[in-house]
Amino acid sequence: MRVKDVMSPRPVTVTTDTTVGTAIRLLAGHGVTALPVVDPTARIVGIVSEADLILGRIQPDPLLGSAPGPFARRNRTRAGDLVEDVMSRPIVVVHPETDLEEVERIVTATGVKSLPVVDAADQVVGVVSRSDVVRALARDDESLEQDIADALALAGLSRYRVEVRNGVVQLRTAGTRDRAELVRALDMVTATPGVTAVHAC
Repeated sequence: MRVKDVMSPRPVTVTTDTTVGTAIRLLAGHGVTALPVVDPTARIVGIVSEADLILGRIQPDPLLGSAPGPFARRNRTRAGDLVEDVMSRPIVVVHPETDLEEVERIVTATGVKSLPVVDAADQVVGVVSRSDVVRALARDDESLEQDIADALALAGLSRYRVEVRNGVVQLRTAGTRDRAELVRALDMVTATPGVTAVHAC
């Protein structure tokens, strides 16, 4: 499965001169965790996340005393007013044709929640998030079975029959003796998000 199959297209974006307050309201209003930052031609220049936007914006409650908590910052600095002041760059981006496995590696290794999706001109065409990956993995057996059957048919492997139970795929090979073809079919099925195991019979 590729990024284009699960990404959110036409994402909400901001520019470097967007105010932090506006960016915070966009995050809250659209229920997203990060916003791509683009230039006037929609090319990616950075990303601004929830953490970037809240850093330094909540002051200690004076009624609770002055004892610092375990994560207290020694030197508080005034937070910036514009996205340009708080955004992150350089950034990790992916493309619509990127394998979803690469997204999984990136988000688990870096801890980022969302990745901008860009085209060949670095223009933002979507966002793929950890939630998108979770949804891809959470498909029910019926839809997973149909997706696998469609993918096999598109690859010219329609003679194979698929049954899915609890994410486990039974791939019926129709007596094929073509080892390379069988390996290709098994690889396609195994790479499908939501598949937990594959048995050829």
